[in-house]
Amino acid sequence: MRKHRWRAVCILGIILSVPLGCSMQADYMRRWQPMADISHRWTGGTLREHKLSSDEAAVLEELGTPETIRFFRSIPARQRVYEWLYEEQKQIVWFVDGQRVEYIVVDTGTSAKTKTAREVLGRKVVTGGVLAGVIGGVAAGFLALSETLGLKD
Repeated sequence: MRKHRWRAVCILGIILSVPLGCSMQADYMRRWQPMADISHRWTGGTLREHKLSSDEAAVLEELGTPETIRFFRSIPARQRVYEWLYEEQKQIVWFVDGQRVEYIVVDTGTSAKTKTAREVLGRKVVTGGVLAGVIGGVAAGFLALSETLGLKD
């Protein structure tokens, strides 16, 4: 029984972790391969036309499928930004949440949280870890010294 449960947990873990590898890809991207030298940059796939916004569909009709697509986050709103690169035409097209934009300030950090939110979360994790260590140490001390302190009958 234990072996069966362990196998089920492993399979569930694998199933839940598979989408994480492609989570930065847009819904319309199909069979795009990540580039090894640049993070969050894909090449060699096709686009699902029925999942494109009207701006994206217009660019696809005008310029065709891009050679490369790259993912960024906008500053400061942290919206999803996709860069379509047309290397032969020497053209770059930017999309923010499916809408074409001419200019946008982007960040290569792909977290949806702002820098301040990440810093606050980091401080909370450290504080929580220290607090858990202190509580665990006190509890272990009480358990170890329970007979000496007269807490155990």
